[in-house]
Amino acid sequence: MAESRAKRMQVVLSLAKKQEDEAANKLSQYRDQLAQEQRQLVDLRDYASQYLNAQGALRQGVLAHELINYSSFIHRLNEACKDQEAKLARMVKLMESLQQQWQVKYQKRKSIEDLIVRLQQEDELLADKRLQKELDELSAQQLLRQQDIT
Repeated sequence: MAESRAKRMQVVLSLAKKQEDEAANKLSQYRDQLAQEQRQLVDLRDYASQYLNAQGALRQGVLAHELINYSSFIHRLNEACKDQEAKLARMVKLMESLQQQWQVKYQKRKSIEDLIVRLQQEDELLADKRLQKELDELSAQQLLRQQDIT
């Protein structure tokens, strides 16, 4: 007997599962990377805050070139924070895209699983009908034999 449609669909299902798993792994890795970048921004802000507090206390008796250096460093820290925030914004958009890609692959896999269940039910129904037909034919043959005997 030929292989059932449900069994043939198992290959498609395994490919869909593999694609979904790959998308899930990629999303997970990206989430970890995003969390690391967020921690880096927090660290950068903390450092800037600590530096501002430490330098604020030392402002008395500061020379002009030290003040210029201080101002320049604060400016670079602020720029670094802005750059990190922009990087995070881009990463969040990419993560949303990865999330959507995973959801599409998840839905595809679920649809294939649902199709396989329906195909199995159809196969079982066909098998039941075939069996019932064979039983009916056997009963009819048996009835004919009994009539021939009498």
